[in-house]
Amino acid sequence: MSLFIIKNMHIEGANAIAGFTYGFPAITQFLGFVHALSRKVEPQHGISFDGCAVMCHQHQVHAYRGSDWDDYGFALTRNPLAKDGKTAPIVEEGKMNLCVSLLIECKGFSGGNSDQEQRISDAIKTLALSQRCAGGRITDIETCQFKPMSNDASDCRKLLRPLLPGFILCDRSDYLQQHNESNDQNMIMNWLDFSALRYRYETLTESNSPDVEQGQWERVNKPQSGYLVPLMIGYKQISDVFAAGEVANVRDNTTPFAFTEAVYSVGEWIGSPSRVESINQILWRYQYSSPYYLCRAQQSIHSIESNEDFDFSY
Repeated sequence: MSLFIIKNMHIEGANAIAGFTYGFPAITQFLGFVHALSRKVEPQHGISFDGCAVMCHQHQVHAYRGSDWDDYGFALTRNPLAKDGKTAPIVEEGKMNLCVSLLIECKGFSGGNSDQEQRISDAIKTLALSQRCAGGRITDIETCQFKPMSNDASDCRKLLRPLLPGFILCDRSDYLQQHNESNDQNMIMNWLDFSALRYRYETLTESNSPDVEQGQWERVNKPQSGYLVPLMIGYKQISDVFAAGEVANVRDNTTPFAFTEAVYSVGEWIGSPSRVESINQILWRYQYSSPYYLCRAQQSIHSIESNEDFDFSY
């Protein structure tokens, strides 16, 4: 087992909206990119790709606001005129530019001399540049290379250190599960607790007169500490499976079809490789268990309290 690393992949016009979430593409879109790349690479080189880890180095959402107090609005493109010469309706969509590095789980690569590895890496790089990722156009890839995969903590740090600076997107579904088990709210409110900014009014003095009563607003902390974000992680089947061609206006008339809805969870951006003890903690993989089709990590990142010193030794 080895890893194929795509370092500093620049994407223009990627999707900034994924269901209810905003600011970064869904993890399903990166795994979709890896799956499409694997289908092209396997017939030529006998190599298949599976899991994928995402490290973000830079991002810029196409949004603006008139002043510091206005809400953000998307910077939309003007569509060509319609057939009748009138202005075509504008469908609001969020786009962004970003630079990411992908660590892809590789199967079937037996290694070889450096020249052979370089030829295969260059061929895969050419195929990756011809694809789209997260709905955006790939404009540049710095390097592509194979690396041995190890679950040793020190080896993981050595593997991630050359990719810095950047933040790794990790699965935090365990946080959401713990919060659901300890809270009587419905699941959507528990999910919003990780992203909403909430304040609570605390009364300092009690009095029968409202004019005398004094208090202050205090911020309500999130259920867990860390750079936590809401995240779309897959789909849930909400209908029966229809035969190929039975449903009209689908993209593929040769494949059985089912209606689905998005599934959401919680993710965390990790900026320190010292928190990664195993590569399986950051690799997202497909997990299918009817009616769910999800992207999950096999292991969870261990929590680090805010008062604990980070280990920067590699």
